[in-house]
Amino acid sequence: MKRNLPILPFYMKGIIFFIFLLFHDTDGNAQTVVVDYGKSYVNITKGLTGGTVEVGDTLEMRSTFVVRCTSGCPAFVDSCAYYDTVKAGTAYIPSSLAVRTNEGKIYKSFTDVSGDDCGNITGNNIRINLGFNNADAPATAFRRGRVRNTHKPSLFGSTCVIVASYRLRVTSALGTIINTGGGRITYQPTTSGTPLSLNYPYNNTIISTNYGICTNTVGTNALGTEFNGTFGSGRPRNRTASGSVPGTYTYNMFTTNGPGDYFYGIPNNTSTQTNYTTSNAWAKPDPTSPTHRVFQVWDIIGDHTGAVSPLLGNPAADTVANANAGYMLVVNASYRIDSAFSHTISGLCPNTYYELSAWFRNVCSKCGCDSNGKGASNSSGPPFYIPTATNDSSGVYPNLTLRVNGIDYYTTGNLRYTGLWVKKGFTYVTGPLQTSLTMTIRNNAPGGGGNDWAIDDISLATCTPTLNLVPSGGTNVCYGNQVDMYTTVRCFSPNYIHWTWERSTNGGATWTPTGVSGIGSPAMVAGEWQYTASYPSFLGDSAHHNNMFRIRVASTAGNLLNPTCSYTASNTILVWVNNCSELLKTDLVDFTGQLSDNHAQLAWTSTNEQSGVVFDVQRSENKTDFITIGSVNGIALTGFGNTYRFTDNQAINAQTFYRIKVREGEAQKNSKIVTLSSKQEEFTIRSLINPFGTQLSFELLSPTGGKVNISLIDSYGRVLKQSTETIQGGLNNLTLSGLDQLASSGYILRVQMGNMILNKQVLKQMP
Repeated sequence: MKRNLPILPFYMKGIIFFIFLLFHDTDGNAQTVVVDYGKSYVNITKGLTGGTVEVGDTLEMRSTFVVRCTSGCPAFVDSCAYYDTVKAGTAYIPSSLAVRTNEGKIYKSFTDVSGDDCGNITGNNIRINLGFNNADAPATAFRRGRVRNTHKPSLFGSTCVIVASYRLRVTSALGTIINTGGGRITYQPTTSGTPLSLNYPYNNTIISTNYGICTNTVGTNALGTEFNGTFGSGRPRNRTASGSVPGTYTYNMFTTNGPGDYFYGIPNNTSTQTNYTTSNAWAKPDPTSPTHRVFQVWDIIGDHTGAVSPLLGNPAADTVANANAGYMLVVNASYRIDSAFSHTISGLCPNTYYELSAWFRNVCSKCGCDSNGKGASNSSGPPFYIPTATNDSSGVYPNLTLRVNGIDYYTTGNLRYTGLWVKKGFTYVTGPLQTSLTMTIRNNAPGGGGNDWAIDDISLATCTPTLNLVPSGGTNVCYGNQVDMYTTVRCFSPNYIHWTWERSTNGGATWTPTGVSGIGSPAMVAGEWQYTASYPSFLGDSAHHNNMFRIRVASTAGNLLNPTCSYTASNTILVWVNNCSELLKTDLVDFTGQLSDNHAQLAWTSTNEQSGVVFDVQRSENKTDFITIGSVNGIALTGFGNTYRFTDNQAINAQTFYRIKVREGEAQKNSKIVTLSSKQEEFTIRSLINPFGTQLSFELLSPTGGKVNISLIDSYGRVLKQSTETIQGGLNNLTLSGLDQLASSGYILRVQMGNMILNKQVLKQMP
């Protein structure tokens, strides 16, 4: 028997392989066999939804072995077997050994024990002997078998696609990386050839929390390439090739039979080049000659970008009337498992959460091919076509992995045919110094008989915080009245904690730092992280009139100084100060509150009362929206004062804010705000402005009212500045002023009330 040694042009990309084998069969006939193979997995736990790999997830490992023939057909390879090991960080799920079709259906299942069928697991070592044609040197429990390109599971009778599979449960901890690659295929090119061993490479998969996509706002797309992931627009129905599609796929225009398996196109209309149409209403299969539909069955659609309905997408472009129709990438997946898009993105921000996402669409509802090699459009039988699922003949479901820097982070789950687009993606956080990444989209399922899909609007965008400024829009106060401002910061992640207030005195044309900054302490509220950043209260005067305020937040102190890595609210607070002091002469010298049986007891003292003055007692749950709950008429003689008391009949169940509105005819002004809470408050410092400049501002939360001593102490224990203040129970805004002469250094802020003492390290920083 004459035999030529195999010629092995070997191509490798990630976990992608194909090998051409030129040899003679036992009768001396020349044969050319192409062996394709690759390894992937499906996250069974995440199902159709998709997601990251988490602790406890079930992964179905799938190793594909494809035998096809290009000349001298039919052709075969002999002595075929699959070997693998259960990797660290995972546990084998008993009785899960199987050979599947490329649709993922079980073709043969095996027990775990040795000697009774073609598969077994001993310890962590897995073996499945391949080749199941009983009339052509089949595999047994003790012998590897023959696989011919015409054997089953078959793809249209000319290609054999075997998927060796088993299931694992993830046991590794969050943040660790497991190997989802490895294993090998062995076979001989002829019955007497030298055995070959083809090894699947190591594949990194990270165990990470499945946050999904950003739940609040999304910033600017930073993808950069391919018109920021939209693939651009134009009049020609077929755009030129893409440099972001790896060389494992070949560019092809849309024809009656293309793009075929292993090919891709970038159209704005997926009808065929030879019978252009904008209608998706043609029959499936479309018997027109030439057909309007690729392979007579593909959808005729347009791209996704800018669609009125994100789910429906755009209709197929009318390239006669529309000179600028949008493009999309359409992939007809190869038989092997490989990457379909890859791009390196730079200019990113460290320690920042990004949404990596894209819109996908399964473009074929009748592309299935069952294990007998019969296609969905073939009505002959028996045997008749076996559908993919009930009322589903779409075939292999697209299933994609999103990778970052060579590590698997997310899988889309199976993309069943729905005739709609669907957004898939996850949230990725950059490292402390990371400013770039390589994003890759890998095909997890072998093609042939389905796995035809479109992708558009690929995006890498920041998960930006939501900033709610209070008072919303602005505040209108009388000269000398207190102004209170704060921002509620809500974000997808708990890392946007650095904040600083900025001010504009020219209508928002330019902004300057106010020196008021700090670090928030987020807490989970209604599914998002939230904290409050307050601006120290001040009295309205001419220096603040017509000033605009906004807040800037970032994930690090360094990012706070970088406009592209920090975020500001789209709205601002405008402070408008009215000169109404001459119209309203009554003033308040004191306003306090305390709880008695969960009811607020309020007291205030007036001075220089005028005839007809009214004191409106107002209450708020959010420190912004106040309602009047009662009014007290002034009783003091003109020019004198009095003390008044008021009890709120509504019990307090949460933090509540009170103020007094003083009215004299049309003139009015508001008192300071008193905060009360049914929860016993701790004696603690909140919202400390640190580093500080000429003054040190902070919020002091106290369970009771009284006098507090505030001291600033240097490293030698010397008291450099001190003050005594009267506070109320609840939240108090305090400021230690006159610190401009202090050197830039570290100090201790000490706040003492009776036996309660607080010490905080602070830093003086020169302007």
